[in-house]
Formats: sequence, C-alpha cells, structure tokens
Amino acid sequence: GDAVPKGRIGSTHGRDHKGRRLLPVILKDVAGLVPGAYQGRGRGNKFLNDLTDAHVLIHVLDASGTADVEGNDIGTDAETGMANPKASNPLNDMAWIRTELVEWVFSNLMYKWDSIKRRGRNKLADMFGGYGQNQAVTANVLTAVEKFMESHQDRERAFDHLDTWTEADVHRLVSSFLGVRFPMALALNKCDLPTSVENVANIQEALPTHGAHVGTPLSARSEMNFIRYHIEESLGTSVPGKAKRKDETSERKVPEGVWACLQSALTLREPVLVFPVADLTTFASLPGLFKYATSDPSLPSGGMIRCLEAAGGEAPSLWNQNASSYFTTPPESKSEEEF
Repeated sequence: GDAVPKGRIGSTHGRDHKGRRLLPVILKDVAGLVPGAYQGRGRGNKFLNDLTDAHVLIHVLDASGTADVEGNDIGTDAETGMANPKASNPLNDMAWIRTELVEWVFSNLMYKWDSIKRRGRNKLADMFGGYGQNQAVTANVLTAVEKFMESHQDRERAFDHLDTWTEADVHRLVSSFLGVRFPMALALNKCDLPTSVENVANIQEALPTHGAHVGTPLSARSEMNFIRYHIEESLGTSVPGKAKRKDETSERKVPEGVWACLQSALTLREPVLVFPVADLTTFASLPGLFKYATSDPSLPSGGMIRCLEAAGGEAPSLWNQNASSYFTTPPESKSEEEF
C-alpha cells in the first residue's frame, strides 16, 4: 500500500469542525426502562444492573410532548396541532427515572439494613461496591453526607449510630451517591418539532434537577438524514436525477446536537488523557500504535469520514484519501510521527 507521508501529524480519529481531536467513547444503549422497574416491572433490575459499567448517563428525552410515559408515540393534539394533553411531560419523565434509580439502590440497602446496622460503616460502604465505582468514591460520599448531618442536624458521627437512621436518611445518602456515581446529561430529542420549544425552555430553566446537569437540544431524525445522505454519496448508491425528497435540503445542513451532547456528558466525568510514547525525547510512538491507528474497530469508516468532512472536520491522520482506506505501510521514521 501507499506509505504514510513523512512528518504527518494529526489524530487517530480525526478532528471536529473546530479543530479539536476526536476521541473514541463507548456508548451502551440501555433501553426499556419503565415505571416500577426496581420492583421487577419490564426488564426490572436487569435494566438497572446494565448501568453499572457506565461513567455518565445520557438520558434521551422526548422533548416534543408527543409520547406517553412508556415512549409510545401518540402524536400531537388533533385540533390544536400542539403537544398532546395525554403525552408525558418531559420534566415528569426525568422525575420518575430518577426515582427508579434511587429506589433501586435504596431497596438493595433496605433489604440488608438489619445486617448493615449491626456491622456499621464498613458494611454500609461495602454495599455500594456493586455499582462499578472505586472505594475512594464511596468513602468521599459517606464523608460528605456525615459532615452534612453533623452541620445541619447536629448529629455527630452519624455512621456510628446507624440504628437511629430513618428511611429519609438512607434516601439522602443514596441520592448523594447517585449524583456522584451517575452524573446525567440530557439529549433533548425531537427538537425539530414545534411542540418542543416550550418543553426545552422549561427543562433548561429547571436544570440542574432530578440528577441531570446539562441538556442539549437535538434531532435524531436530522442527524440520521445527514449521515444517510453522505454515506449514500460515498457508496455511490444515490440515483442521479432522482426526485428530491421533501427534506433533502435539510440533509445537507450540519447537525451538531449529538456532538454537543457527548461533549457535555464528558464534562461531567472528564477522562484522564494520556499520550503513551516509547521515547520521552523523540516522542516516538509505542510499538503497535500504527496497527491501532489503522485497524482498530473504533476508527471511523469511509462513510463516517465523509460525514465528518462534510461537517467541517478532518479525516484521521492515517486515512489515505486516494485509496479511500487507511494506510497499510508504517512510516519510515517513527520519531517524527504522531498518530
């Protein structure tokens, strides 16, 4: 294959329209939460347990007011064309989902509360060990709650007197823990519909609330239309001279909602960024980095690179535009390359 141009510096996954390096993240779709999940309704605790390997939660919220509490599309009001009065209020959706999370952890604690009371603080801390965080996080939460109880309720060393705790005390602890363990960003979907305007304004005015800190308006339909259009172009599957779809002009506009939402989520739990090198003087790449930068499954495909460039971004540094594939030959001098 073609050799990589010497001295080419860039990013393994490309850059956005502002020149910022793109980083791969793992998105886990956990769908199917319904009211009463913590009691076993729907997928029950299986849904909730699926959250434990997440660092941040992104709640995709229907901001249009056209769906019921279980996500079923019920459309707009037939007479007014505005939000359906039978639709779920997005703020209420946020509240019951937060309740499900709190009751999930709360019920797990209360199930063993007699044992926790007997064994004290260490047992209580151990009970938070199954939610995917390290011991330091739990210790910090317990310390913060204990200080709050001392300063606001005049209860010194409250964790040494668990036999005096009420359910309200346990709820406070659980809510504090979830706020640290699962910070939440909102994806305010269907913002291309007129009925979303008021809901989005109400949600953003209410933030932070119900465990959510930031909310980003977006339209999944617009995002997918944009992607579909440019992937079809890259594959040559679009038909010349075909009749234009009603929304084809919108397919050429650059939607930035998903990017902005992901960026807002990362600010809630900022990653530790590292640049591993083999030599601290030359900054030569580690062995195997070329393979990662040209064949890792997280790398954008040709179609996605076309979308990236159409959005004003840049292709990954090891993408060969002429061959429409990643370079196959490593650079001759690794000391001058940064992947």
